[in-house]
Amino acid sequence: MISIGIIDDEQVYLDKIKDILITNFDDIRVYSYNSASKIDNDLDFILLDIDMPDIDGIIFSKQHRNYRIVFVTNYDTRIKEAFGPNVYGYVSKGNLEEELVEKVKEVIEIIKCDYYVTFKVNGIDINIRIDDIIYCQYLGNHIVSIVYHDKKININNSSLKKVKEVLNEYFIEISQDIIINKHRIINFEDRYVYLDGINSKFEVSVRKRKLVRKSFYETFR
Repeated sequence: MISIGIIDDEQVYLDKIKDILITNFDDIRVYSYNSASKIDNDLDFILLDIDMPDIDGIIFSKQHRNYRIVFVTNYDTRIKEAFGPNVYGYVSKGNLEEELVEKVKEVIEIIKCDYYVTFKVNGIDINIRIDDIIYCQYLGNHIVSIVYHDKKININNSSLKKVKEVLNEYFIEISQDIIINKHRIINFEDRYVYLDGINSKFEVSVRKRKLVRKSFYETFR
C-alpha cells in the first residue's frame, strides 16, 4: 500500500486533493498536514505546496532529500527553481484533477518498480514493500516463506536464491535456508541475530557471522 502525504496550509486544497486521490486510486493511504513540520508517518511521497508560510517548499525539498516530492502550486513561474533528485515534478492547482491523477499514477509506478516486489500466491499478485520484509526462509519442497509485518506468505515452486534475486542488496544470508533484511538487525550476540518486528532470534552459521556483525555495526554506527 502506497502512503501519500499532502502538505498545504489551505484546508480547501487539502480536502480537494485528498478527495481526488481517494476517488481515483485504490490501495493507498492518504495523510493531510497543514505544515511540513507535522509529518508523523512514513510516507512514500508527498504532494507539497510550493509556497508554505512556515517554510518555502523548494528549500524544504533541498533540506530533506529523503522525501520524494511532487510540488503543487499556483505559481508556474517558480517551477524552474524546483529541481533535484527527489523532485518528481509538479501539478498546477489551476488544472488540479487532470494533472494530479496523471502525475500520481506516474510516481506510484516508479515507487512500485523501485521499492516494491510482487509475489504470486494462489494466482493472486501480492505487492510487498521491500523494507517491510523481515526475513525469508526456505521450508523445503520448493516453498519459500516471506515474513513481513505480522504477516507471512508462502511462495511455491521457488528457491531462496530466486527470492533473493528479486530483492535488493540489503538482504543477506545467515544460513543456507534464511536470508534477512539487514536494516532490521537490532542486536547480534554470540551466534544469534535479533530482528526488529519479530520476537525470535536466529542462529547465524559460522561462515556468515562476520558478514552479519559487519551489517550490524553499519546499521548502528
